[in-house]
Amino acid sequence: MSMYRIHAPDFNLDLALSCGQVFRWEKKERWTGVVNGAVVRAEQEGSELIIESVLNKKSIQDYFRLDDDLEKIYSEIRKDELMTSLTLKYRGLRLIRQDPWECLASYICSSNNTIRNIKNSIRLMCECFGNRIENGYYSFPTPDALAHVELCDMASCRMGFRAPNVRSAAAMIAEGEFDLKGIKDLSYEEGRAELTKIKGVGNKIADCVLLFAFGKLESFPVDTHIEQIMERFYSEKFNVLKKSKKREVIADFARMYFGKFCGYAQEYLYLEDMEKISGQDI
Repeated sequence: MSMYRIHAPDFNLDLALSCGQVFRWEKKERWTGVVNGAVVRAEQEGSELIIESVLNKKSIQDYFRLDDDLEKIYSEIRKDELMTSLTLKYRGLRLIRQDPWECLASYICSSNNTIRNIKNSIRLMCECFGNRIENGYYSFPTPDALAHVELCDMASCRMGFRAPNVRSAAAMIAEGEFDLKGIKDLSYEEGRAELTKIKGVGNKIADCVLLFAFGKLESFPVDTHIEQIMERFYSEKFNVLKKSKKREVIADFARMYFGKFCGYAQEYLYLEDMEKISGQDI
């Protein structure tokens, strides 16, 4: 394991790791998490990241999306005073490029769940079915590792009704019935249609995976909190004829209004609401 510095202008490590998009990082003296099967310890000094890991600089730069042109993104999504104020308040918040399988399984675990419980379930799943990397840190279990696990053995992970869905998704991928990596080459619409074929994956979870794992920045996941904040600030700009279609109408409006980087707008809106959603369902 080596220690090195990475130039990271326009990046806020604390915001990126505490805004609810990832679940396996914790901050004590410094941030510590597991990325691609390796422990990463990170802290920030000004515009530099100090990293301790076996992963190389390129892997860390890709993970934290340090190649994203934030100025260009901000210029696209600053459509009003609210979004302008949020990009100033939370400047440096970047989306994270997550591993597709870990992202999919994690967001299946997030269904009607609290952030605290999601983190706990994922930690237990890694301890039970992942590989030990070092004391207290485990790799995320592979689809093969979960595909044939007995549900009774998953009970200790406290996933509840989500456990069969995680195992089902793992089996589909492990047995070649679903090409998860192939989603990268599909359009946003095609990728969403494929992901929602998986049991337990609705539009919101599919949108999270498309945004956080596949970098499809036109994805705008709408949960209860995004629905509420969009209605509060933008209800005059979109028309909902059917309540059952409300979240789709909101997402379509966001893609039209904020443009091709609307996924970034979503995360800034979500972070603004984080104090209220702490300990609540996501």
